[in-house]
Amino acid sequence: MESLYATPFAVLQCPNLRLKKPSWIQMPSAMTIYRIVLVSYFLVTGGLIYDVIVEPPSVGQTTDENGHQKPVAFLPYRVNGQYIMEGLAASFLFTIGGLGFVILDKTNAPYMAKLNRLLLLMVGFSCILISFFMCRMFMRMKLPGYLES
Repeated sequence: MESLYATPFAVLQCPNLRLKKPSWIQMPSAMTIYRIVLVSYFLVTGGLIYDVIVEPPSVGQTTDENGHQKPVAFLPYRVNGQYIMEGLAASFLFTIGGLGFVILDKTNAPYMAKLNRLLLLMVGFSCILISFFMCRMFMRMKLPGYLES
């Protein structure tokens, strides 16, 4: 198999290029990379790829008993389908939960004042708990009777 890969390189020769990195290109900072990863996490968990392929409406609508149209934020009884606003709301909660873990990690910094450490712990745990219980509530709205004993 290796001889099959080496055959083209027996005939072809790679050029000897002396490429230099342009002086205006710099290494991005750690926070820039963190922001890029966080935004991409938000978009991917929000279902950006699904939204581009399926093109769902931003919100749905349902008819009440009087015949009036009412907006609906959640696509009921379909776990694998979503409205755009539903995906963005869930993605926001996922991101807030992830940021809660990042905040909890920052509490381990050395030489941090006790009050600051306590505040960061409270904010981190509250972000995680709010995100968890709101996602559970979203699932109950999407699938009535879900996780009920």
